Amino acid sequence: MSETSANYIEYRGYTLTAVRYGPGWRVQIYPGPGRLLRTRPGHILAPTKEEAFAKARAIVDHHLLG
Repeated sequence: MSETSANYIEYRGYTLTAVRYGPGWRVQIYPGPGRLLRTRPGHILAPTKEEAFAKARAIVDHHLLG
C-alpha cells in the first residue's frame, strides 16, 4: 500500500492534518477554522499515514453519529 502524498485531507466537512510524530504519524482533526477536535492522542497515532488517517476518519464518523 503506498503512502498518501498529502498531509491533509477533507473528510465529511472536517480537515484531517497528518504530522510526523516520532517513528509514525499523528492526525489532528479540525471541525472548523481554528478549532481542534479533542481526542485521546492514542486513537490517532499510527506507524503509517494511511493508518492514522483511517483512525481519524473513524473518529469523525463516531463524532457525527454521537
